[in-house]
Amino acid sequence: MTQNLKQLEQAFINFQQSRNRREQEQLFTFIVSQLHSSLSIKFKQMGVSASDIEDLIQELFIRTYLSLQTFDFTLNIPFEHYLNCMVRSLRNDFWRKRYAEANRNESLINEYVVRYKWNKSSNQTEAYCLTQAQSEQIRESLLYLSDLERSVAQLMLSDYSPTEIARKLNIKDKVVYNSIQRCKMKMRKYLNQHYC
Repeated sequence: MTQNLKQLEQAFINFQQSRNRREQEQLFTFIVSQLHSSLSIKFKQMGVSASDIEDLIQELFIRTYLSLQTFDFTLNIPFEHYLNCMVRSLRNDFWRKRYAEANRNESLINEYVVRYKWNKSSNQTEAYCLTQAQSEQIRESLLYLSDLERSVAQLMLSDYSPTEIARKLNIKDKVVYNSIQRCKMKMRKYLNQHYC
């Protein structure tokens, strides 16, 4: 294991000192192959789900690549220590982001519930107001009907059937049906003139 770490540390130093792009690519590929499995294990031990591990490892390799350009190897601080600090930082960022997403999702759900309830009550109020306005318009249109037509229309609005209306007003069914037709025509004309 220590031999592997020394090899890795030497690969870090060689990467930084190399000016050849192709050689840097080969060294970084070696670094990635050496670190990938150990990083997977570290992130699994930290409780990160398997679907997120690859994303975190890629993010760590990007950070490693960028930091290798400027890391000072003369301070005798092993790059592995710096790498462990990056792993810890990345893990903390991951869990902070997860926590923030969970809170945001919860507040979005709560906001939706509140908005839904408010819209529901608002729609009920609006529907009630529209119904009241329409009832008022119909009552106004009744004023332009004859007495018989008005009586028939009021009974129709009270959910009486034409046969029941005929019995109640002591008139023939045919007269009721004709009255209903005249009411519809007159009321439609009135409503179109005044409200459309």
